[in-house]
Amino acid sequence: MSQLLARIKNFLREDNDLHEEVQVLRSRIDYLEHRLINYYRNRWDVLDCVADYLVNAELLGDYAEFGVYKGTTFGYAANLFHSLFRQMRFLAFDSFEGLPEPQGIDKSPEGFSSGFFQGQFAATEEEFCRHVMAAAPHLSPERLVTIKGWFDKVLTPEYANKINLQHLACVWIDCDFYESTVPVLQFITPYLSVGSVILFDDWRCYRNLANFGEQRACREWLENNPQLVLNEFISFGFHGMSFTVASVPEVR
Repeated sequence: MSQLLARIKNFLREDNDLHEEVQVLRSRIDYLEHRLINYYRNRWDVLDCVADYLVNAELLGDYAEFGVYKGTTFGYAANLFHSLFRQMRFLAFDSFEGLPEPQGIDKSPEGFSSGFFQGQFAATEEEFCRHVMAAAPHLSPERLVTIKGWFDKVLTPEYANKINLQHLACVWIDCDFYESTVPVLQFITPYLSVGSVILFDDWRCYRNLANFGEQRACREWLENNPQLVLNEFISFGFHGMSFTVASVPEVR
């Protein structure tokens, strides 16, 4: 009888071990499906490359994202970067009310709006923070900074001083509109270094036409800052383009 009981216990122990192995395998499959099939996979791929680049570039500075929605891209970046760059802060700029009403060139009669509309991508600041901390559970809360407001109102030198902004290592621009991108580029100029990465999420929206959206804003920005030079870096998805900074204005 004792031998039979021992065999039963061994069987149950082996069955439990098998169950745990199946659970681990299922968790890994779920992660791979999420990482490789998810709509955001192209954004995550480029962030993986940026992380490798920044490590080798030995570049200090914060990560800033302009237009964060619920934080899917931001959370991935925070989870990936926070342990690699111990001094990096994660700055989230957003109205948290969705897109503004299209104005000027963004209200083009040609109909090149790419489907963007007022109020699109609205999420509360609380909802954003919840998603980011779930995606990056080991990120210290004090390293996450949210800046709420319309870009043409809050992006000022005074506010940069308030949050003690010194350098930007990586900037993700997801403004959708030309009018929203212009103040972002003006704001980040003094905080860029040679090697800083700038990612434009909507570079090829508006039918990939150079006179609309982020492409137009970037071209005018470079024309107004002739000492500022960008090198093409990595293209991602159908929509995104990234650059590294090759030269910055002498007067900072």
